[in-house]
Amino acid sequence: MAKMSEPEILERLPNAKGWERHGDMIVRSWQFPSFRRALEFVNQVAALAEKADHYPDIVVSYRDVRLELSTHSDGGLTDRDFAFASEVNGLPTDR
Repeated sequence: MAKMSEPEILERLPNAKGWERHGDMIVRSWQFPSFRRALEFVNQVAALAEKADHYPDIVVSYRDVRLELSTHSDGGLTDRDFAFASEVNGLPTDR
């Protein structure tokens, strides 16, 4: 998978609902009603990651979950990151 060019990233970013760009990654945060629910969401993300063989950085702080996506092997954002973000956006989040 090839690292995306700046124009390609800027074109895809508006379609990544809720995700923000932070350098060479896209990032999104959620807040859940409980720690247990936050971990359930993380487990759902983990199942998607295993299926896609594409793993986000995950930060859990009590009820807050933050996902950071970047294709480290390619040194930045690729189509895989945006595809994974779209899959994650399809998960139930209690909102």
